[in-house]
Amino acid sequence: MPKSMTGFSRAETEATNGKCSGEARSLNSRYLEVSLKLPKSAAAFEQRLRELVKRQVKRGRLDVTVKWEKTEESATLPTLNEEAIKWYIDVARHLKETYSLRGDLTLENILNAKDIIVYEENSVPESALYGCFDALLAKLNEEREREGELIRQDLLAHLEKLVATLSEVEQRWPSVIQKHEETLREKVTKVIQASSIDESRILQEIAIYMERVDIAEEISRLKGHLAHFRQTLDGADEMGRKLDFTIQEMVRETNTIGSKSNDLYISERVIQIKVEIEKMREQVQNVE
Repeated sequence: MPKSMTGFSRAETEATNGKCSGEARSLNSRYLEVSLKLPKSAAAFEQRLRELVKRQVKRGRLDVTVKWEKTEESATLPTLNEEAIKWYIDVARHLKETYSLRGDLTLENILNAKDIIVYEENSVPESALYGCFDALLAKLNEEREREGELIRQDLLAHLEKLVATLSEVEQRWPSVIQKHEETLREKVTKVIQASSIDESRILQEIAIYMERVDIAEEISRLKGHLAHFRQTLDGADEMGRKLDFTIQEMVRETNTIGSKSNDLYISERVIQIKVEIEKMREQVQNVE
């Protein structure tokens, strides 16, 4: 079954000392593009999280944002780095004695120095991070599958119209080719009667011409592409590229039918077929 490349999900995972929440948004893209925004403490897990994405998403642009918030009960006050303070005082004393510098190290200087005040790292628990990430991907896939089913139903509706219109062309074509042949033979007969051209040569040229304007093979190939499109649509794996390639073949055969058939009725049906194919092409661009 097809999956849409577009979707959105939210998830939240509770832990003993906080909660992990996130959002995932997927958009259309020719290839798989993954953008992760994680807490600083989760940077070490980024590559593993990317691998999880690749297992479940094959194509599209995926933006995932995960946040970690500690509970008030687990929050701790910052502490002073006593060793750093002693180091700054020793450095100041050394500089004054060695280079005869003037000035005093003040409280303001100390508080503005780097690493004097130490904040406890706000580390997200691994279990909460992976739980939130798994939930995000699961909900996102549910949304993409739901959208994919709507796309499938729409594609099938266009496919049915296309098949019906092609059937009209197929039913019309024998009478058209017969009319072409009769008209051509009448003209050739007049030419033969009025000239000394070899009749067998003219009949041979007629046969060549009739073969050039015959669309039976194109109709047959187009029907095959329609059947293949339906089979692919009912498949289980990612199918966006396959459907797109099949659409291209359908366009090629339809254009050939339109250029070969010199008949208003068929030309009108060819236009209808092109309209349906174009609608299908637009929808296929959304399929993974």
